[in-house]
Amino acid sequence: MERYDVVVVGGGPAGFNAVKTVRELHPGRRVLVVNDREDLQIPCALPYVVSGVLSPEKNRYPLQKVKEMGASLLIDRVVSLNPSDSSLFTSGGKAISYERLILATGWVPRRLQVPGGKLQNIHYIDTATPAVEEFVRKVKEAKKIVLIGGGFISVGFADLISRNMPGKKLTVVEASPRIASGVFSSGTLKEMEETLKKQGVEILKNEKVVGFEGETSVEKVVLSSGELEADLVFVFIGFLPNTKLAVDAGIATERGFIKVDRFLRTSADNILAAGNCIYHTSAVDGDFTPGMVASVSARDGRIAGANVSGPQVEDTGIVPAGVTEVGGKFYGFAGYTEELLQRKEFSFKEVTVTSADAYPMALNANPLTVRLYFLKNGRLVGGEVIGESKIVSSTVDFLSSLIAAGKKAEELLSLVTVAFPPVTPPPLLQPVQEGALLFLKEES
Repeated sequence: MERYDVVVVGGGPAGFNAVKTVRELHPGRRVLVVNDREDLQIPCALPYVVSGVLSPEKNRYPLQKVKEMGASLLIDRVVSLNPSDSSLFTSGGKAISYERLILATGWVPRRLQVPGGKLQNIHYIDTATPAVEEFVRKVKEAKKIVLIGGGFISVGFADLISRNMPGKKLTVVEASPRIASGVFSSGTLKEMEETLKKQGVEILKNEKVVGFEGETSVEKVVLSSGELEADLVFVFIGFLPNTKLAVDAGIATERGFIKVDRFLRTSADNILAAGNCIYHTSAVDGDFTPGMVASVSARDGRIAGANVSGPQVEDTGIVPAGVTEVGGKFYGFAGYTEELLQRKEFSFKEVTVTSADAYPMALNANPLTVRLYFLKNGRLVGGEVIGESKIVSSTVDFLSSLIAAGKKAEELLSLVTVAFPPVTPPPLLQPVQEGALLFLKEES
């Protein structure tokens, strides 16, 4: 039986960063990464790949780099764990023992269980390079594409295909009344939908898919209200945590996710877990919140890697956040926004500030809209950022930090943010500080 100091199961962002952290902090440790596939693509860039903006070759996931860090890489599938004697077994017949194990087993796509679901040209998200190359080919050939699910991935596919491959009929089918996972305000969603419609994308909301029809390949998507013709279907209805290994080994789960403590330790001795497979809590109110995005997984990997020698780095919860693109404009959110705040029955105040991503006299300055959500006690709990430059993502990160820290409006007034004409909002119109001032004015 081979023995390693640290074994990481899963080579995604959580596993990769766990390896990197262990190798940086404990260079003498023998580390093994076990992943069931090797030639992979970066998931969040798939809309750019299938629309022809980015080639699959340039989007390959750098899993082999773990070997450059000094870790060993085994392409194999772990089929069972035995926590009692710190061992695991693979489908290739390997038996491996460990001092510490990190489970970073990721997600599996949620699947539709409806008649006709096994027809050809019905696809779920897949990060294997051969599968993505097939997506690229089929999108080029298709004339009528139906995207089931209206989350970030579907919005990305619809936007980039419609802009870069005109002439195709694109339809998004969403079961709820809101696209983009419902994380934006009604006004922002209306703007996004209007842009997509101008690009020729049809959006059907409150629609349930009840089946597919066709001879050998899909020809129709059957809805509760009618039918859609289709020669290519992508089903993007969310993800499920890949926790079978943990469940079979008797490791505790909650809501289907691996249950971890604040140092990402599982219920089994010497086993930590990180990434899409673990139960996350919100830094806003401590409630469960999905954390199935690469940014959270990368963070989890660093925490788990740092804690292989004992508790050092604490998980204090996450602030839900993300950015998407529609029509060349970026839409970002952080924390709790309109719909979720209403659903949780929080009493809140929304304020909107219109600024710019550069000084007014700077060349190519673009409008920047920041919408902030405050509780009645002044605590910042959410925000939206809309603009045409990369400042959107950095502003979302900035808001996430403020939300995680529990900052209140009066504290935001004392913030100092850097100012430089071509790359920042003007110092007299810094949107976060202006939003705090507006909230205090309206509440006084």
